[in-house]
Amino acid sequence: MAGPAVSPGGALLRSSRMFSIPKPLPIPPSASTFLGEQKASATMTKAQPRHQTITSPLRSRQKGDWGLKRPLPLKTTMATTTPLLRINEVDTVENITDFHSAADHSLSLEKFQELRIPMSIPRRDGEVASATKRKEDNIKSVFEEGSDFTDIKDTSVDHRWKFKGPWLAQMADGDFLNYLNKKVRPQRAQFRALLRERLAERLTSSQNRAAVEAGRPTPEPIKGEDITEEQFADYIRSLRSDRVTLYGLVSKFLDLPPLGTPIGFAQNNLIFSDSNQATDRVTESPYGKSGPPPSHPSAGIGYLRTGAFMENHAVYGPQAKKTPIQARIVSPRIGPSPAKLGVGGFVSTVPIGSNEFNLRTNAKYRRPLANGITNLDISTYGGAKAYIEPFSATVDPEGKVVVQVRETSAEAQLIAKEMRGLSSIYDDSELKRTIPEPQPAEEYPQQSLHDREQEGYADEAPRRDSRVKQVYDQLMSEEQNMLSNSSSYGLDTEPPSEPPSEKK
Repeated sequence: MAGPAVSPGGALLRSSRMFSIPKPLPIPPSASTFLGEQKASATMTKAQPRHQTITSPLRSRQKGDWGLKRPLPLKTTMATTTPLLRINEVDTVENITDFHSAADHSLSLEKFQELRIPMSIPRRDGEVASATKRKEDNIKSVFEEGSDFTDIKDTSVDHRWKFKGPWLAQMADGDFLNYLNKKVRPQRAQFRALLRERLAERLTSSQNRAAVEAGRPTPEPIKGEDITEEQFADYIRSLRSDRVTLYGLVSKFLDLPPLGTPIGFAQNNLIFSDSNQATDRVTESPYGKSGPPPSHPSAGIGYLRTGAFMENHAVYGPQAKKTPIQARIVSPRIGPSPAKLGVGGFVSTVPIGSNEFNLRTNAKYRRPLANGITNLDISTYGGAKAYIEPFSATVDPEGKVVVQVRETSAEAQLIAKEMRGLSSIYDDSELKRTIPEPQPAEEYPQQSLHDREQEGYADEAPRRDSRVKQVYDQLMSEEQNMLSNSSSYGLDTEPPSEPPSEKK
């Protein structure tokens, strides 16, 4: 009996390999400005992964089968402990498959997830932590409703990260002129119509206010067509002198990312009611100074919303500090620039404050510096290392992950070293309870029979010693039956036997 008929397309899908791989992501525009970094090395690990990582089971890898149209060479794919590849081209002009190892970004992702730190939005300049307030108290997750660009509330407009227009502060002169000619100038008529509507609303509110104060009925609202060219020209001149209001209108029309607070905004924030809204939009956005990230603020690298959880040690119980991470000091302190740390494949700066990573000018409060802070340590195998605690991470405008770290406690370092087998602070030896042996009865001095009879204890002494030993043995037996061991709580022993009745 013949099987069911299969369409040509279905038969092709059944017999074909991985015929489609997602296209690589484009290089972020911000990264193209750092030409020195891009030309440093052709094999350097890029800050952003652009290609999809694929892998294959061991049995298939032994045959060179990676799900592609042709097998890959075993000499290259089997001589590695990380079978992770990125496919640049499935089929090149030379009829080969262009591939490279993808262990760099894949292992960085795995190590970052082991850190268990949340992704947060960058702090605004007005939220600088004081001496009494910790820096991590101002952390806000990127997954909050106010930062989600899909939220339609008006309050989320100032905090979103995705905009249709570019960030003007990072554009080069040629790119800015190209943007003006191709995107802005064709919309000049629509923007002038928008300004007429705003002027009409302003004039309508002014005449309504005057009518209410004079006790007259409210007149009809003014439309954009009723505004004369002279009134419109005067309104444009007033906007040119008020940069905050003008940028608020332009950014809303072109959907541009917010900029930092311009110089002299306090003097210009006087006339219009919408100037306050424009000022709020400029100052409240967390991306006003640094710029919005090229992707989602989490970059898809982590999805933890908060780091407010407590670790529970198997022996010591709940811990006040999280397990510290051993970071490598990749660059020492050079002049005013602080030292750099390598944390899970990401470069971070040293923790701020008075600690072993910073040099205090006052010798009274100076602490011993960690090895490798002032000079590059080339004698230690693997480089100088120090324990730190990562607590948050952000994504900068270039798409790089910035890990924020802080100093950890000495107790947390001891526990971390003990877990790695570098120290031993817990005494796990068996606790033994010793029961003292009964002391032998004191031997009485040799006396004559006449003297014992005279004192009246010739027959009483042996009987008394026997009774004392019997009562002592009974008490010891009851105590052993009551304590027993920690696992049975005295339930695995037989009840004490009754003491033998004393013969009279």
